[in-house]
Amino acid sequence: MIKIELLSETNFCIKSLDFYSRKQEVNKVYRKIDGDLTLVECKYTEDWDLNKKRSVAKKISGEDYITYLALKYDKVVGFISLLRKLNGPYMILDMMQVSSECRRLGIGRQLFEAGKEEARKNGADALYISACSSEETVAFYRAMGSELADNPIKKIAEEEPFDLQMICPVKD
Repeated sequence: MIKIELLSETNFCIKSLDFYSRKQEVNKVYRKIDGDLTLVECKYTEDWDLNKKRSVAKKISGEDYITYLALKYDKVVGFISLLRKLNGPYMILDMMQVSSECRRLGIGRQLFEAGKEEARKNGADALYISACSSEETVAFYRAMGSELADNPIKKIAEEEPFDLQMICPVKD
C-alpha cells in the first residue's frame, strides 16, 4: 500500500533516500534539430551515489520546498518537490522521482496529482517543469497534461539546456 504524505520530521530524515534506487536506463532523448523536436538515440544510465542521495534529501527537506513523499511500509519510494515561492503564475516542480522498482505502478501519477493540488492551493495557474528530455520522462509529463512552454523561464532553461521546458495547467 502506497501512502502519499507531506514530508515532515516524523517521516523523513537525511538518510531516508539511502536505499532509494534512482537508476534509469535512457535510450532516446528529445533534441531540437532544425527547429523541430526530434527523438534521437542517446544511451546512458542515470543513477545516484550515497552523497547525491544525501544531498537531494537535504535539499528537498529545506525551507524553500514543499515535498510530498510516496511511502511503502514507511520507506520512501518516490517524491515530488516544489519550490514554495511562485514564479509569476507558476509553481516550479523542481524534482520528481519514483524508485526504479516501483515505476509503472501509478505512483508518479499520484505524486503529480498531489503537486497539482498544492499548486492550486498556492494560487498558481500551472506547474512549470524543466523535464529531463528522455523519451519516458517526456511521455509521462505529456500523459499528465503537460505541454511545451511557449515562454520558457530563461534562467531555468539556461541552467538545463537539454531539458524540455513544460507547463501543466492546474486550474479547472
